[in-house]
Amino acid sequence: MRKIIAIALAAGMIATATASACELCGPAAARRGSLAFEFDQAGVILYGKLANPKLNAKGAGTTEFHVDAVIKDDPAFPRQKVLMLPRYLPILDDKNPPKYVMFFRSAKESREPYWGKEIANPKVLEFVAELYRYRDNPAQRLLKAAERFADADPVIADEAFMVFAKATDKLVAEVAPKLDPAMLRALVKNPDLEPERVSLFAYLLGACGNERDADLLAAILKNAASRDFKAFEGILAGYISLRPKEGWTFTLDTLANPKQSFLLRYASMRTMRFYYNARPAESESHVMRGMSLALNHVDIADIAIEDLRKWKRWDHTKLILGCWDKASHQSEITRQSIVRYAFACPLPDAKTFLDRARKQAPEIVSDIEAESK
Repeated sequence: MRKIIAIALAAGMIATATASACELCGPAAARRGSLAFEFDQAGVILYGKLANPKLNAKGAGTTEFHVDAVIKDDPAFPRQKVLMLPRYLPILDDKNPPKYVMFFRSAKESREPYWGKEIANPKVLEFVAELYRYRDNPAQRLLKAAERFADADPVIADEAFMVFAKATDKLVAEVAPKLDPAMLRALVKNPDLEPERVSLFAYLLGACGNERDADLLAAILKNAASRDFKAFEGILAGYISLRPKEGWTFTLDTLANPKQSFLLRYASMRTMRFYYNARPAESESHVMRGMSLALNHVDIADIAIEDLRKWKRWDHTKLILGCWDKASHQSEITRQSIVRYAFACPLPDAKTFLDRARKQAPEIVSDIEAESK
């Protein structure tokens, strides 16, 4: 298990999720803390060890932070060898105190760290510092990160993955054909790899691999085990990249089948979302067809409606508004998504629908109307 512990040291820990995070890596990955991301955001970064934790009667306390190295500097930040942290952080072994990297916003905002992580091996800081040098060249930054996907240090390998997890779908698709298929092939076959990484690596393999890799991904899709369900969107995206006709047919068949599990239908929608974000021109017709199929399933119709609203796609307006009267689509969340879509849609049908919905479900309409103001 990785020896890495995250701590929030100031009120309002920084939110590390990004609105444009890679769809294939999952929302949980986008929300996770990342050294590389914080390296970009922080004004000052210090590395050192904890000492002399003191707990007070109120359950709070302090801990000394002894600075060993300045990783990222700000001339206005005071040169102190010891900083007092306003938090009690226990030390289990005084002879081997934990080493931490601490992140500070700027000397003007605060001289207290807003975030910190325990890191036994400082080499990961060298890696994220190298990535920082490519902050103005996002594609090259991803290429450098990909070189360390299989690093022996699990923290470095995790940071390399997180660089992709926080990147846009379009950028991920741009660099994918330039990667090393041999390394990705080995990673996809690794039974111990987390599903979120398998998802990303399977797509990347599809973008730079060969026909044998298409066979590999097809076999996984057709004999998906429970582990593969959580990586399904990336495996499917990789298969589409290698065999577009077969891949899109598989996607649409999955969405059309009412007996198919929710997990696989939802994963197929995430695959479509990735392609629409990354390659809209070439995937548009397939994605719009898939969305029309998704609208038939009450458990994913609201997701499809929300995506279409955010994309400002009004192709399926009649289908969406028609869901309002379906007995199968009467859940509150589905009805809310229909009304939200209607408020955004500029077509006359949407206005006519809202006039009717105000009479039939005034509370839903008024709540959504207030939400949009």
